[in-house]
Amino acid sequence: MDLAIFSARVFTGNPKRPWAEAIGIKKHRIAAVGSNETIKPLCNTKTMTLELPGRLITPGIVDAHLHFISLGMALKWVDLRNLKSLSACREKIKASVASHRPGQWIIGRGWNHHKWDDTTEPSMKDLDDITPNNPAMMIRACGHSVWVNSEALRRAGITSTTPDPPGGKIERDPVSGKPTGLLREARKLIENHIPAPTLEERMEFALIAQKEALRYGITGVHSCETLQQWDALSDLDSEGKLKIRIHHLTPPEDLNEAASQGLLSNSESKRLWLGHVKLFADGSLGAGTALLHEPYTDAPTERGIACMSKEEMIEKIKQAYQHDRDVAIHAIGDLGVTNAIEAICTARNHSTTARRDRIEHVQLFRPQDLEKFRKLDVVASVQPVFLSTDWQPALKRWGAERCRYGYAWKSILKAGVRQQFGSDAPVEPINPLLGLQAAVTRKTPDGQPEDGWYPEEKLNLHQAIEGFTVIPAWTARKETLSGTIERGKWADLTVFDRDLFKTPAQAWHTVDIEMTIVDGEVVYQK
Repeated sequence: MDLAIFSARVFTGNPKRPWAEAIGIKKHRIAAVGSNETIKPLCNTKTMTLELPGRLITPGIVDAHLHFISLGMALKWVDLRNLKSLSACREKIKASVASHRPGQWIIGRGWNHHKWDDTTEPSMKDLDDITPNNPAMMIRACGHSVWVNSEALRRAGITSTTPDPPGGKIERDPVSGKPTGLLREARKLIENHIPAPTLEERMEFALIAQKEALRYGITGVHSCETLQQWDALSDLDSEGKLKIRIHHLTPPEDLNEAASQGLLSNSESKRLWLGHVKLFADGSLGAGTALLHEPYTDAPTERGIACMSKEEMIEKIKQAYQHDRDVAIHAIGDLGVTNAIEAICTARNHSTTARRDRIEHVQLFRPQDLEKFRKLDVVASVQPVFLSTDWQPALKRWGAERCRYGYAWKSILKAGVRQQFGSDAPVEPINPLLGLQAAVTRKTPDGQPEDGWYPEEKLNLHQAIEGFTVIPAWTARKETLSGTIERGKWADLTVFDRDLFKTPAQAWHTVDIEMTIVDGEVVYQK
């Protein structure tokens, strides 16, 4: 054995043998799982041994939905998360101006007006006076709206006569018709005028994100980005600097280029591979762009935005299938979810290959659509950590009756639907303990609401861990290599410093990661 771990509480994820106390690792793979007595005779003088009494070990945690290099970038931007007022955001932005040259873009992320004392959305006037010599773009927490200043609008050439982009909206003053500085589902109109990070900068961002992920016990991620980000990750992989495993999702626009580069073949790295094609059915709850069957409770004339028609979605899915790719469709509102599942159903009629498609977020759904999920074996790719920030805005925007099937993870499992978990970082923190806690308690870390939000939708810890392990492995077509602690699988392990099964769930956010092991290598240690 190269590495042996003893005296721990090992949750294997293998239903035939769910618990063990020791693990033996050889040549980057799990070689043996069992008791101390069965593993010790397999060791020799060269074996590295770890005694870990009281620690919980699970299969390596996989964050099944995030934006990896964007996370690294966001960690260097102005951090507006969890601020309680517009004035607090303004102070944070103003403090950053001194570190930027005149004319240099100032970028921030994380503002959420639903958390502010005054929930009115901001405008360019709230930026202009504090950023007089710089273009500025502040990305909403959800990523679906941006708040920009006058200089950013000028550089992007956005005026009162600029048409709304397909699937997007430029907010305008109702009297003058001039842009207010708020853009929904139209971020690219601004980003197209921001200098793109160099390859070296993208590699730096990836290493920042990797460090953050490993310290939270993450051994693998499903990252939704483009071939531009892939190039940086591929170079790091070639240099031996990529420690985490990355299932890389790409937009349909990248398919032909990926094919021409031979990236869709099976000659893939064990650290980095191209996975699903990522599509968008709608927007977000917070931005008011999630697509609904019935109007928003607090905006009776609004039903959200369809980022593409169902017919266009079907064609994009067919294109992915022709390249032998599965699809991942962003759908938050109940009509967005319906359109996505129906588009998959139609496209499947033109494909004979067994697919492993997924719908991202599934924050609101109609119960009758779950049977379509089950029949098609489409994965619900959800983010439990969203509940902490979304439950109050969801009640306001969707109403209590609809919210019965909002973030309804138990209903999804009861319907026989596979369900995987992610964080959507940098939208939310990457820490998986926050997701586990939300899934099991349906409360915020400070215990709200008191009985849990629709407590009948609580999961148990076994189910929650599976969402971060077994199901992401299946979705990525890596179930023979990952997802459980079994002989022959990759030696990817997450070690918690306390046993979650013996720790009150409301205290899980205080638990630390003791150690992160990827491919048999200790890549993080507290």
